[in-house]
Amino acid sequence: MQKEEIIYAPWSLTEEEIFSSYKTQEGGISEDESVMRIGFYGENVFSKKEKKRTLSLLVSQFTSPLIFILVSAGVLSAVLRDWIDVIVIALALLVNAGLGFYREYHAENTLEKLTSYIKERTRVFRAGVEQEIDATLIVPGDIISLTYGSRVPGDIRIIRSTNFKTDEAILTGEAIPVSKSAEPIDVGALVAERKNIAHAGTLVVEGFALGVVIATGDDTEIGKIAESVSSTIRSKTPLQKSVDVVAWMIFIVVLVIVAGIFFLGIARGQEILQMLKLSAAVAVGAVPEALPIALTVILAKGAERIAVKKGIVRKLAAAETLGSTTLIMTDKTGTLTKADMKLTGIHSIDSIISDATVSLGEKISGAEKHLLELALKSVNIRLEGAEGSPDEWIIHGRPFEKNIAKTALLYGITEQKHFKGGEFVVPFNSTHKFSVVKNNDSYIVMGAPDILLGLSALEKDEYIKMTQWIHRVSGEGKRLVGLATMRGSHTQISSPLHVQDIEFLGVLSFYDPIREEVPEVMKRIELAGVKVVLVTGDLKGTALSVAKEIGWDVAEEAVMTGETLRGLSDEELYESLAHIKIFARVTPEDKMRIGRIYQSRGEVVAMTGDGVNDAPALKAMDIGISLGSGSDVAKSAADIVLLDDNFKTITLAILEGRKILGNIRKTFVYLLSNSLDSVFVIAGSLVVGLSVPLTALQIIWVNFFTGSLPALAFAFDEEFDKKTMQRGVVRKKLFSRDVVFLTFGIGTLSSGLLFALYYTLLHLGYDQGIAQTVFFLCFASYVLAISFSFRSLYKPIYTYNPFSNKVLSWSVLAAAMIIIATVSIPFMRGVFGLSVIPFGWVWFVFGWVLMNVMIVECAKYILRRTSKL
Repeated sequence: MQKEEIIYAPWSLTEEEIFSSYKTQEGGISEDESVMRIGFYGENVFSKKEKKRTLSLLVSQFTSPLIFILVSAGVLSAVLRDWIDVIVIALALLVNAGLGFYREYHAENTLEKLTSYIKERTRVFRAGVEQEIDATLIVPGDIISLTYGSRVPGDIRIIRSTNFKTDEAILTGEAIPVSKSAEPIDVGALVAERKNIAHAGTLVVEGFALGVVIATGDDTEIGKIAESVSSTIRSKTPLQKSVDVVAWMIFIVVLVIVAGIFFLGIARGQEILQMLKLSAAVAVGAVPEALPIALTVILAKGAERIAVKKGIVRKLAAAETLGSTTLIMTDKTGTLTKADMKLTGIHSIDSIISDATVSLGEKISGAEKHLLELALKSVNIRLEGAEGSPDEWIIHGRPFEKNIAKTALLYGITEQKHFKGGEFVVPFNSTHKFSVVKNNDSYIVMGAPDILLGLSALEKDEYIKMTQWIHRVSGEGKRLVGLATMRGSHTQISSPLHVQDIEFLGVLSFYDPIREEVPEVMKRIELAGVKVVLVTGDLKGTALSVAKEIGWDVAEEAVMTGETLRGLSDEELYESLAHIKIFARVTPEDKMRIGRIYQSRGEVVAMTGDGVNDAPALKAMDIGISLGSGSDVAKSAADIVLLDDNFKTITLAILEGRKILGNIRKTFVYLLSNSLDSVFVIAGSLVVGLSVPLTALQIIWVNFFTGSLPALAFAFDEEFDKKTMQRGVVRKKLFSRDVVFLTFGIGTLSSGLLFALYYTLLHLGYDQGIAQTVFFLCFASYVLAISFSFRSLYKPIYTYNPFSNKVLSWSVLAAAMIIIATVSIPFMRGVFGLSVIPFGWVWFVFGWVLMNVMIVECAKYILRRTSKL
């Protein structure tokens, strides 16, 4: 048997045809044959295309243009035998690479979660002998024995079964166990309708079955989902894109400047060795060495704060993307509502048509009681303490199902036969939206009432009246579940296609209240410039009612149903999205398409999801948000997991993301403006024929081991520019006009002043060593002092307590002690080539620091005036 031989629709084949097609028999294949088939099909595992190897992950940490510059400077220093420079540069590189490697190594584990579903041992027949083997060694054609509690190791075509049921929630999202049998079914049956197939990763919850393995690994249905997740390309976050752009800009500018300085010096008769040293100093001065580490710390600290708010950030870069989010695609149940679906009404068809329908009271009619009994047969609950009286029963199941059972007990339905449920012959899924249960000689159909009406034999007038009633009641925010039975003689139901000509009996109405805090939270997030759209599988009327409760005024034309959506081309949908506020009756595939087109419109999209089928969409969006109650696969594919399933948590996380984005901007302006100083001063000194004021070692010492401490401390900054949040303008670009203005404005002006200081000191006749040491002190000290002004890029320093960030205060103090030690301790002075200066220069340094703080404050004042803040 060759791997290329594809068996078409094995669920439609008879037992004999299955054996023939897969070249097997009831006693199984031989051991030799299994070895050959392993060679053809490979082991029963998922491909790990996304997971990078450890070595390649480590190497990737050295591929940044900023790192190229440092590596080049280190190599050049080694050639020139400046070993102290080499050691310091190497230390900076190792710290950067170590933190980056640690962050990424623990990031991606989506496929690992999927793989865990088939890491089992299984019982297989080989040459007539039953044995237990590792599930990774099974192959198509193996005969597998499945019993209660076992995990299905591959896609299995059942050939024998006894009361066999599996839990397919991992695959279809439906928690009700699915009854399986060996009978062939229609060729066109959907995945959820293939009742003679036990799917890989699902769990056996009842009975016994014998089957033929028809697919393993990537060829299984869950393997296809894994492949979809693996092949979905995760686009870079706004932060990553911005950092890449700046890194390459710095790289190109440094190359031009270094080349210009080198050839200018050679043209002026300078020695090549001297110019190489100078080029290394310029290159090092241009690189904000602390930037990668600072970004990591800011993101990690932000993720920690989000975790306190019940949101777990699985990927650090996502914490920054939250701050750039412009659109949220949110589900209804659990996020906007309390996910407590209470039964509020039982409505028989006669009462609806006669306009006599009422909510639940102290008593119910015979018809209503019959509907409740049918509903009990169609849900999956388990009674604990069933041997006692009904008052002692403990009901286990989903809230929706438990509410039906509790209501039944309330109205005196206490016979256990009603609570046992029937045999599910068609499980519920989001495609056909109903389930079918065999109950003795009849069938009970429960599901979406609009779907059941379309399958019923109601007269036209009754149909119209029922449709109008469903539309009206769903518009009140009620979730409706229809109940029907089969008419006539139906000996076998195995597919939704067999369900027709049903007798519609009535509707159960449920109400899931809105969370109290949602209306206020919704106003807050929309005020912040983030658009919210509701994407739900519920009826249009239900979605509109929820929208009204949360404070939205939504017109009919602002609602699009899944049916309408699927009739539009991508171009038509692109044009329609501008005015759509609600998407109703949509599938996970629809959500993926909607999100993709929103992204093509330039939106930064956050989307919620909880099922296995949501995993590809969660990964493809800019921010995938999984509910804590969702499947493990959805949580693994998501960037953020909501522990409390609450929309408020999404909002808090996004606002925290804004704070993270603000702290990152501070860090960029702070570090890049300081990097400009050393480049401009060194270049200016060469142009006018002065000696270099700073060596490469001194630059690294100031930039990385002193200036980096305040940059890291920005991660702990809680100050936030509320005016920026309230403007309703989301700044998607990290490098906004404000950031560019402050970076180059402050950097250029401070560089000019520093150059003027050095030029003046030399022309006043001060010793070269004194001039360089004074310059070093002024340069290092002002870098520390202005960090307090950078706590806000907009607010003046006198409007907030500059020392409230204790981490920043201690960081500046520690860095100041390092600077003092550098110029005070003889050994340190010798290493860094500094001189002893008179104590009186200390007051000059203080004055210089105050002047630079004023420069930053003036730049912020100009920005406030021009930005109208």
